[in-house]
Amino acid sequence: MKRKAIIPLLLGLGVGLFTVKLAVDAIRKAQAAGQSTQTVKAVRATQDINAYEKITTTMVEVVETADSLFAPTRERIETVEEVVGRVAGKAIPERAPVLRAMLAPEGTMPGMVGRIPPGYRAVSVKIDEVTGVAYQIKPGDWVDVIVVMDIDSQARGRKETIAEVILQHVQVAAIGHATTQQPSSGGTKVKPAKSATLLVLEEDVPKLHLAATRGKVTLAMRGADPKTSDSLPSANMGDVIAALRDPTPSSDSVSPWMQAMGKLLADQAAQSKPRRTEEPVESEPEPPHTVMVYRGSPGADASDAVERITFENGDSSNIIEVSQGHPSRASATLGVSRDSGRSWPTKRGSANRSRDVKDETKPNDG
Repeated sequence: MKRKAIIPLLLGLGVGLFTVKLAVDAIRKAQAAGQSTQTVKAVRATQDINAYEKITTTMVEVVETADSLFAPTRERIETVEEVVGRVAGKAIPERAPVLRAMLAPEGTMPGMVGRIPPGYRAVSVKIDEVTGVAYQIKPGDWVDVIVVMDIDSQARGRKETIAEVILQHVQVAAIGHATTQQPSSGGTKVKPAKSATLLVLEEDVPKLHLAATRGKVTLAMRGADPKTSDSLPSANMGDVIAALRDPTPSSDSVSPWMQAMGKLLADQAAQSKPRRTEEPVESEPEPPHTVMVYRGSPGADASDAVERITFENGDSSNIIEVSQGHPSRASATLGVSRDSGRSWPTKRGSANRSRDVKDETKPNDG
């Protein structure tokens, strides 16, 4: 064998021995690490466990797992007896370890009853793809409840459609008939949800039922911000369409003092407005009434001592003529007034009613 062929052979043999040594050292380290790792017993789920479902013996099992990969000691459950009969506080997926934080407090009843906090009630409302936020709402989410309904507007004198937020920051407890894929002959079929169960304060339950009966309820999903507003937002058709807006300010935007002043001015204008009265019925005018005043003795033949005062009628104090002497036959019959030029028709038995009045304010001439 030549010297040039021996040198590569020796180099290859050395590299192989070195590689074997590295492999042996790695195996020994792995064996040492495996011997030092401790294992613990843990309870894990053998199937999916829904939230607030009672755990039975067929749902869990005990397995051994590495201590370094497990949860803290205070959360571990090592025996099945500690889990069976308890209610899951949250959903536990299959093959996941069952921890104490995943269980509801002892004494919690299974089902929806265990999810209702004190002072709350579970109320279901109808939803569809639009009112249910495209079926993206899941149990545990927070929503605002909005109602859209038609009301009789007294201010406008007609029916009006309004939308108003009636509840804020409401938690979704469950989704009835949840959206899931159902196997069918033509492939998978989506089964849409038809209702959502909300956890509502006891005093808000009648409000929600009335809104669901008279109008259409819509859910608006909230984010992580739990902030609520004291004044609930609302809108009407005037807020959406400019042509339907009322040009005059609403009564809500006017102060009570201004409303009282406006009512007072309206009442005064109504009182000063001339009232419509019936047209008077034309009646026959009353004839003038003449009073004769004698300045002398009643039997004396002195025409100048007689003063005749003619009034407009028997009930009037308006003097239309003052003359001296006795009346002539013609003027007594027609009752002609030299001042006004008018004549009044005489009535039978009452023409030119005259009374002789003696003037007692002046001394008699005789």
